[in-house]
Amino acid sequence: MGFFIFALIFYFIFFLFLVCTIYLYFKLASAVSSGEEVPKWMYQFGQGFQGRYHIEYEDITNRDALKEVNLFIFYFVLANILTLVALYVKMDNFSAALYTCLKAQFAIVVASMLFRNLINLMLFIVKRPRKNHHRYSSSNAVVGAVFLTTFIFTFCIFITGFPAQPFEIQIDKTNVVVGETRASELLDQGFSFTGKNPESEIVNKRNDHFYYGELLEIVRDGKSYGLMSITPKWKDTDKLENCVVTYYEISAESPQLSQVNINNQDLSKLTINDFKTKKLTDIFSLKPADAKEVKQDTYFSLRLQTADYVLWNSYHFAANFNSDQSPNRYGVRAQHTIWE
Repeated sequence: MGFFIFALIFYFIFFLFLVCTIYLYFKLASAVSSGEEVPKWMYQFGQGFQGRYHIEYEDITNRDALKEVNLFIFYFVLANILTLVALYVKMDNFSAALYTCLKAQFAIVVASMLFRNLINLMLFIVKRPRKNHHRYSSSNAVVGAVFLTTFIFTFCIFITGFPAQPFEIQIDKTNVVVGETRASELLDQGFSFTGKNPESEIVNKRNDHFYYGELLEIVRDGKSYGLMSITPKWKDTDKLENCVVTYYEISAESPQLSQVNINNQDLSKLTINDFKTKKLTDIFSLKPADAKEVKQDTYFSLRLQTADYVLWNSYHFAANFNSDQSPNRYGVRAQHTIWE
C-alpha cells in the first residue's frame, strides 16, 4: 500500500505543476489582453530558468511574448503528433505507440526548446539590421513551467507504466476479469467456493508476491472449474462476497477445460506447438502497450504492464506443460502492491 500512496503523491505533484503551468499561461494572456505587466515573481522565475549558458531576459509583457509562448506550445504539440504517427506506423499498435510517446515527453520538450532557440537565432540574424530582437522573461517562465511539468510527468510514467487491458476469462459463459471481478458477481451466477459461504472471512496475510488472499476451489452444479485466489480489495480481512478475484487456475485435465476461454480463445484447443510457433499476444488477440513473453521448453508466459505495479495492475498468463509436451495447467493473475 505504501508504494501505491507514493505513486499517487508523484502524480499529485505532477497535477500541481500542470495547474501552475496553465495558470502562468493564462496569467500572461490576461496581462497582454489588459495591457498590464505580469507579476514580478513571474519575471523572476523566467529569469531564473536558464540553460548551460546564462541569458539576460527582458522583463517585458506584450503580444510578442505571448506569441512566442504560443509558438513553443505549437512546436511541442506538433512534435508529439509527428512522434505518435511515426511510432504508430512503425509498431502498428496504437497503445504501444502512445505509451512510447508518453515516455518520450521529456525528450520531446527538450527538442521543442532547441527548435525554438534555433528559430529565435534565425530571426535574430534576419531582423538584426532592421529591428531589435527581444528575449522575454515572461514567456520563458511559461516555457520553464512546461519543461518542469513534462519532466515530472515522464518520471511518473517510468515509475508506474501504462494501464493494460486485462485478460478476459469466460468460465462457462460467465465473464471474469482478474483484479476486478468481485466474488459476489460469481455467487450471483450460481458459483460457490468450496468450504466457504458469502459471509466467510477472507484474510490476506500479505506474505506472497503471487498468491494473495485465500486460494479456493470454484464450483457450480457440482462441477469444479479450477482454483481462484479471493482477496480483500483494500483491507487485510473482509467478507468473501466483498473480495475480488486476483488469480485463476485450471488444470488441463479438468473436464470443464473446454468451458473456459481466455479472450475468446478455447484453452482445450491449444497445444504446445501453438505456444512455440506463435506470439502469445497473437494467440489471445492482444495489442498491449507493453508486454513481456517468456518461452521455455515446458513453460510459457505473457506479462502485460511490465513496469512496477504500484499504480496499475500487472497481468500475467502462464501455461505449464508436462515433459511429454501435454498440457498441465493454465493460470491468470493480477498483481498490485495494494495486495502485498
